[in-house]
Amino acid sequence: MLEKYQKLMNNYDEVDNKFINELNGFSKNIEEVKNNVDKINTDLNSVNIIIRDIDSQFEEKTGICNKKDMKFLWGAVALQCCRWVFIPNINKETLTPTVDDRKNATSEGEKDRTKTGKQLDKERELKKDNKYVDKEQIMHLPVPYDAMIGTEDIEIKGVTPKGKNLYGGNHHSATWGHDPILGHLIGTANILTRSISFRDKAMTTRIVENPSGRSQYVINEPYGLINMCNDVVESLKEDRGRLRVAHLKQVLHLQSDKYTKDGLPIPLIPASMQQKLLKRKWNSKELEDVLVSAFKRVAINYFIAAFINESVGILHGFCYDEKKDDNINLYALRTKKIIMTSNIIAESINIAYISENIGVGIVTGNSEKLKEGISRTDIGGHIEAIHQITKNSKLQEEVRREFLEQELFSRFVDEKYSFLEEAYYEE
Repeated sequence: MLEKYQKLMNNYDEVDNKFINELNGFSKNIEEVKNNVDKINTDLNSVNIIIRDIDSQFEEKTGICNKKDMKFLWGAVALQCCRWVFIPNINKETLTPTVDDRKNATSEGEKDRTKTGKQLDKERELKKDNKYVDKEQIMHLPVPYDAMIGTEDIEIKGVTPKGKNLYGGNHHSATWGHDPILGHLIGTANILTRSISFRDKAMTTRIVENPSGRSQYVINEPYGLINMCNDVVESLKEDRGRLRVAHLKQVLHLQSDKYTKDGLPIPLIPASMQQKLLKRKWNSKELEDVLVSAFKRVAINYFIAAFINESVGILHGFCYDEKKDDNINLYALRTKKIIMTSNIIAESINIAYISENIGVGIVTGNSEKLKEGISRTDIGGHIEAIHQITKNSKLQEEVRREFLEQELFSRFVDEKYSFLEEAYYEE
């Protein structure tokens, strides 16, 4: 009996010791969790400092101020600068107006299918005068906005003084019918109604008479835009086909005047400025030549700039070292930073270069300096630089957010507890 009791007591002591040990271990675990919770609470109270610290780490890991990245950066800058130096965005030759291919208005005007004075007089004998011109008359009569006699009371600042008629050298900038853009609307209406619209403050519109031959003169009587619009509607009610023929006449006339000595004015700018530019041989054709040349060269420069950026990115990617360069996403961001920064530096140099040339050209009156500055304006490169800045900013924010999430998770959530690891290894 005594032996059984002693054995029972020993079992009890063994269980009691085991329970005490487990209780002590549980207390240590609770203490470990408590310490970690206290640490998290402390970190949460200074979360702004932690985020700033993580951002500093991010900037350090994605910084390009190191030997390898600097080589790529300045190599890319050199390539981009060579591109806009050797391939100007605007052909300098198009910045000098040429008159070699110009013709006089009389010979070139025949292209708009206007008949000679004798032919027009013969047609008048065979036809009665109608209120509105028919399709055949539209094509055969001279355009009404070429009339100059009877315009002595029209005053347009910088174009024609009051008391003098318009003449060949200023009637293109004085009339809306000769505007390369709005002329398709107003000039066509003038042709349908045999009227002329001036570019004065009141936008005076008057009837034009053609008494004989090709001679025309402006009737100094009230007419106006409203009457012209009403007559356009009435004429088209009689025959809608007149609109198509009138616009064809307008297109043919503008095309013929485009290559005359003065040419057509540059559209959508004040008449006085148009006249100043026409005197300096700058007209819509010269502007068109510059824009066409510029568009082609801007496109070429844009694609070459993009090709250089892509090539630099690929080469920099090949140089990735897993041991030295850490996370590949952070390295990719360094690549983008190199490309973006090289574009910004190259375009800043371009702006400084063209500003210096244009500034000197204006101060000294040196037209060659002005042309040099304008021709080197790297529009294609600027477009690609803006594209890279936008794309890099978006990528940087995405990578930064991912980096920040990972660091915050490791600091606040990814805490390892010794009792959990022991349980894992026991299994």
